Amino acid sequence: MLLSSQLFADKNANRVHLRWLPYVASLDDLGRYSWGSAALAWLYRCLCRGTNRNVVNLAGLLQLLQSWIFWRFPCLRPSDFNRFGFPLASRWAQYLPRNDAVDQRVVAARLCLDRLRVHDIVWEPYSTPDVAAVVHPEILLDQHRRLWTAVTSLIYFAAIEWHQVDRVMPQFGGVQHLPRLALNIDWLHAKDGRGGDRWFPSYYREWHEHWQDRHASVLPVDRVADPGPSAEYLDWWCRVAHRFLSPEVAFQDPRPIVLTEEARHRGSSQAPPMVQSIGIPKLK
Repeated sequence: MLLSSQLFADKNANRVHLRWLPYVASLDDLGRYSWGSAALAWLYRCLCRGTNRNVVNLAGLLQLLQSWIFWRFPCLRPSDFNRFGFPLASRWAQYLPRNDAVDQRVVAARLCLDRLRVHDIVWEPYSTPDVAAVVHPEILLDQHRRLWTAVTSLIYFAAIEWHQVDRVMPQFGGVQHLPRLALNIDWLHAKDGRGGDRWFPSYYREWHEHWQDRHASVLPVDRVADPGPSAEYLDWWCRVAHRFLSPEVAFQDPRPIVLTEEARHRGSSQAPPMVQSIGIPKLK
């Protein structure tokens, strides 16, 4: 149930796929598998599917997605959840989001993202002393931290995703320069494991080799005191990106509105004389 309803949650309710049986046959071997990379691959795939306008439900490890958002975007974070332990996602375990006024909350979230400033993003939330005090020390060993910046494939059975950390360097304390062209894996998104009896490590041999050689794909990070995008990157991003989620009317300030020409003409005629109302005393 942990696999099918948490780490790799799908839309099959409480049913578990038979493909998991070989992996749980020996509990002693569970530690040999990279569960984190597989869960991330499945979450990426579910997020891609969620962009389809016909999709109404989202699968995947949504607790991880929620925790990632709350740790890095304080404007989206619920209040009164300041205490935390390990695992870090447990900080929001008691959070119960409202299920009313969905449209208004979507509008508010979009405006929050559109109005983000440079210092409204916490690039490295896990580097603070408070977090380091509760995280298992083995996680922070250099041999593990280096793999965080590996540009490699993430594999979950037939789901193959690409770990393009070269596009999010500030999350690792670096400066974001102009990125390389994104790897087009649209054809892989059309694969879901159906349509034939295939042994995935053989059918996707090239992608499995990328994963096996992940130590050779680690990006060096020149850490800086103030991580973020470079000026060159911002100039490029402003030219090519869809900058805002909200409609333009959401950003209009009514105060500096200039009078229209029609209003000028309407106000150019002489004002009529005011008629004194009977029974109202005059001001002295």
